[in-house]
Amino acid sequence: MSLAKIDAALAAMPISGKIDTLNWVEHYPAAPETLFTLAHTDEMLYVRYEVKGEVPLATKNEDLEHVNEDACVEIFIANADNTRYWNFEFNAAGVCNASHRKERKVDVVRLNAEQLQSIKRFPVQLCAAHWSLLVGIPFALIHLDLSRERARRANLYKCGDLTPMKHYASWNPIHAEAPAFHLPESFGEILFDK
Repeated sequence: MSLAKIDAALAAMPISGKIDTLNWVEHYPAAPETLFTLAHTDEMLYVRYEVKGEVPLATKNEDLEHVNEDACVEIFIANADNTRYWNFEFNAAGVCNASHRKERKVDVVRLNAEQLQSIKRFPVQLCAAHWSLLVGIPFALIHLDLSRERARRANLYKCGDLTPMKHYASWNPIHAEAPAFHLPESFGEILFDK
């Protein structure tokens, strides 16, 4: 199926969740409405984000740039043994910053060009303040074998460091005094159906 057809199929499915936990509400009291839908094939995890109430800032146009400064959606996924995790960050245009790490600044390995190219992206501007992004992350990239495991710890985020409405929201709550997404202890669980 084309990415456009996959996007349409996921858009018609019930949403999997909302990225609406405002962990630092006293300093960042608002965030655009952000919904996500998860689906998978035998080889790929698909995440479709839909963002309402944000004119998307997308100044970064090269992979591995700081897309968190733009209108940004993210998914962090732990290893099977929960000792490391992958962070995938995308601006509204689908530009990706991604790495594999132990902690925010510990043992960070940025994805190479071939790995980045394997990540599918399909951005759609639905209207001025309504956009969506479909991403496809190969299971081979995150070493996930559905014949041996059916769950991974993860969290999903919405942020925009340099957007007119600076914001930080998460799917699963984060227990930290200041904005911080690189906290695997705050990950929830994603289950993969057969």
